[in-house]
Amino acid sequence: MMKKTLQNEEGNIALFVLGMLGIIMILLILVVNLGGALAVKESSATTVQQASLAGSSVLYEEVRQIIYDYEDETLEGALQAFFEDIEEKVGVRADALTSNSSYNGWTANEIHIEAFDQVLKDELNRSVVREKLEDLLQYENIESKVIDEVKETILENDGVLEGAKLYIRDHRIYVRAANDMEAFSYDGYMEGIKENIYQESAGPKIDFINVIWDGRRTVPLD
Repeated sequence: MMKKTLQNEEGNIALFVLGMLGIIMILLILVVNLGGALAVKESSATTVQQASLAGSSVLYEEVRQIIYDYEDETLEGALQAFFEDIEEKVGVRADALTSNSSYNGWTANEIHIEAFDQVLKDELNRSVVREKLEDLLQYENIESKVIDEVKETILENDGVLEGAKLYIRDHRIYVRAANDMEAFSYDGYMEGIKENIYQESAGPKIDFINVIWDGRRTVPLD
C-alpha cells in the first residue's frame, strides 16, 4: 500500500514537473517572439525612413535637373533667366547652412537639398517663376518616379508592399509600410503565425511640393 502511494506521488510529481516545463517553454516562446517583434519593428522603422528619404531625394533631384537643364541648355532659359543664377544661389545658401550650428550633423547631401528647397521657395514667390516651373513640369512624370523609388527601397529593405502607402501631408512625403514577422513555435503552439508590423516615417519638408505633386495625395503601393 505504501509502495503504491509512493508511486502515485512520484507520478504526480513527474506530471507537475512536465507541466511546469511546458509552461516555461511557452513563456520562453513568448519572450523570444516578443524580442523578434521588437527587432522587426525596428527594421520596419528603418525601411519606411529610408523609403521616405529616397522618395524625397528623387523629387528634389528631378526638379533640380529640370531647372538646371532649362537654364543651361535652352536658349529661352539663357535669355529669359526665370531661374537666374539659381545654381549659384543654392551653392551660396549651402555654404551658409554648413556654417550654421543648427545644421551640425547634417550630411552634405541633406544640406544641399535644404539649400535648394529654401532658394526655390524664395524664387516661387515670383508668379512668373511659378508659372514657368509649372509649365516645365507639366510633361514630366515625377510622381511615378518617386513612387517607383519608394517601392524599390521598401523591397530592398526586406519590407512588404501589402498595405503599404505613400501620402503627402504638411509638405512632406510620408511612407507607411511593414516588414513581416513569423512567430517561433513549439509543439504547434503559435505555429503558422505571421504578422506585418507597420511603421510610418516622413521625409524632409519640401515647401514647393504642392507645385510638383498634383496627383492623388494618398497612393497605395500594393
